[in-house]
Amino acid sequence: VGFGRGNLPRSVQIYINEARVAEELARQHIRNLLRDAWRKLNRELLLAQQQEQQTTFSRSFINVALNIARVTQCMYDYEDGVGVLEHESMERIYSLIAEPNQTA
Repeated sequence: VGFGRGNLPRSVQIYINEARVAEELARQHIRNLLRDAWRKLNRELLLAQQQEQQTTFSRSFINVALNIARVTQCMYDYEDGVGVLEHESMERIYSLIAEPNQTA
């Protein structure tokens, strides 16, 4: 968890302040939150694909949620692209929005 330039992500800073823990513990906590969120999203996606009947959420909602999660993860991993001259991150985000992965 973190940016390539050595900046401390805001989520880690907030958790350090709230829980009064060391940076590494805060980073691990954020990694765990991200991992758990992806597991939940993937589980719901698998349920939607395996069952013909309606799951907790509609397929279009699941697609939107997954695409937002993908963009968020991309921004978290590669920064938001605002300070990057090559606009590498913005191109990644654009590709996720313009060419999203479809679920069935």
